[in-house]
Amino acid sequence: MRKNDQNIGEVLPATEQKNYIQFHEQAYEEDLKHAEHNSLKFPRWSIISGYYAMHDITKLFLAKKFNIKIVSPDIHAKTILAVEEVITNLELKTTLIGLLQEAKATYYNIERLKEKSLPLLLKKGKQERGKAQYYTQDYHDKNDINAQKAVYFIEEIVKPYITLIRGLLK
Repeated sequence: MRKNDQNIGEVLPATEQKNYIQFHEQAYEEDLKHAEHNSLKFPRWSIISGYYAMHDITKLFLAKKFNIKIVSPDIHAKTILAVEEVITNLELKTTLIGLLQEAKATYYNIERLKEKSLPLLLKKGKQERGKAQYYTQDYHDKNDINAQKAVYFIEEIVKPYITLIRGLLK
């Protein structure tokens, strides 16, 4: 892992590990519950919370498995870069592919099961969160954020991603 190389992440200090890990365990679970609970009433916030559930569980994974802490600035981009780096490990990549096949066989086909699948899901989550959270005329004119889109995002992007990361945390 390229810790501190190109400023992707830093070593998580031993004195901070317990609190950092507990925070991200609680944060991703709360974000996921918030996303599920609000998909019908507040779909925009549901998408935002769903992305943050993905983001927080990813930081939890990096901390628990690689002792990496992601810090500002550019925390979202750094998180994705860190995931791309750690998945180059052959054993982890094999585990990831197995989890991808098991967790969402209907969502993925064999040709798409590549090393980049996990970072791509996180990137997609980040894009959808950005579209939902920030106003852009093209997006909001053409693609109203509705409950159907929020439910689809949670069921097809967020939950499969979280299932994969939970599997890697075992």
